[in-house]
Amino acid sequence: MSHETDPVAEHYTIDHLFEKIISSLEQAGIGRSNLSYQDIAAADQFHVGGVDISRRLAQQAGLQQGWQVLDIGCGIGGPCRMLAAEFGCTVTGIDITPEYIRTATKLSALAGLSGKTTFVYGSALALPFPGKNFDAVWTQHVQMNIPDKTAFYNGISRVVKDGGLFIYHDIVSTGNQSVSYPTPWADDASQSFLFTGQDLQQQLHNNHFTEVFSMDYTKEGISFFEKMLNRTNTQIPKGPTLQLLMGDTFPLRMKNIYHNLLENKLAILSGICVKQRTT
Repeated sequence: MSHETDPVAEHYTIDHLFEKIISSLEQAGIGRSNLSYQDIAAADQFHVGGVDISRRLAQQAGLQQGWQVLDIGCGIGGPCRMLAAEFGCTVTGIDITPEYIRTATKLSALAGLSGKTTFVYGSALALPFPGKNFDAVWTQHVQMNIPDKTAFYNGISRVVKDGGLFIYHDIVSTGNQSVSYPTPWADDASQSFLFTGQDLQQQLHNNHFTEVFSMDYTKEGISFFEKMLNRTNTQIPKGPTLQLLMGDTFPLRMKNIYHNLLENKLAILSGICVKQRTT
């Protein structure tokens, strides 16, 4: 598996990403010696709602100190660091983009969280972990890049313990109209594999998950983008932001996802599921 040939990894790859983040932090007056995981939150929570929705889901799920958690599609490790620092979990992140894994590992080291976070280069469709290995599996805005939904959810079901949790925060299609691109996860429709909320529920059922909490985050997501798009230069957080991960097309991608939500082409769904015992 190589990021030179994998189109998903190619889409997300930013060369020298760690060094660019460090440069942005230094320009904001934040040095390596006093780096906190919170200093990077504007850049490393690559999903609608940012760190606030990640924290809310973790609280709702009741994640416990010492739990083993897997973050599939971990990006540069923001949720992993938050779960480790605030909830005491031991977190493994896996991502198909090598530069994300390199950056996540280095950022965790600088934030003093290497002992609680581990980052693995690998595919969500071939999880390199034993069965029934994790107390919770976590994924945010990942499945849109994965055409084989059955393999994706089968893998999640395999690695979570009986009675363990699956926590998701995802963008789905409403099935109403064609989506406007580019978006954060795709330059065009050929890179995007959206399914509907009904399809998601069927996958959960097929893989022995019982949903105990669900939330339609669409209206809050629209509000999140309205605040982002109306933010003045004086309100932009100091240091690295998501624009570092998306480059010059960042404003267009943000506007498109906002209008897709506003026009009821997309929805944002979150949920917490319990894995039923299997033989």
